[in-house]
Amino acid sequence: MENLKLTRIDFRLIHGQVMTRWVKEHNIKDIVVIDDKSAKSPILKKILLNAAPSSVNVIVESIASATEKWEKDTFPKNNLLILFKDTKTAAQAWKEGIKFNSLQIGGIEGSGNKKNINKNIVMSQEDVQDLVPLHENGVRVYGQPIPEDAEYSFENILNKF
Repeated sequence: MENLKLTRIDFRLIHGQVMTRWVKEHNIKDIVVIDDKSAKSPILKKILLNAAPSSVNVIVESIASATEKWEKDTFPKNNLLILFKDTKTAAQAWKEGIKFNSLQIGGIEGSGNKKNINKNIVMSQEDVQDLVPLHENGVRVYGQPIPEDAEYSFENILNKF
């Protein structure tokens, strides 16, 4: 899917950093949020839809509905950003057929047994293990909270554990 400009994990989903930096950086016109909880909740869905400027189309999908649309090639055709809330959702979506080539780790919720990986990225051993199959299958996994930060390779992340 050539129009897929960025696939990102960010527990805040659509927020200022995504909207002001990444959308501009990649000239994003469509955002697909893949998150089962948000897809099931009319309130969360409305919040996400209203968080983006009117120039950006936002679609909120469950893993199952996103996978179905991916397989039928009915994802948006403009410059696209796919957002996941967490590593588990990203890994499950990839496993079920949404085959993105790269995955950017932006922000992971900082509760529990998380370790500071680099800059503003924290991860647990479980977060890392969720992403190992993607990495082993050729997905370029890397950390990068904001465009001005250098990419932090998954190999460096693995070395932290």
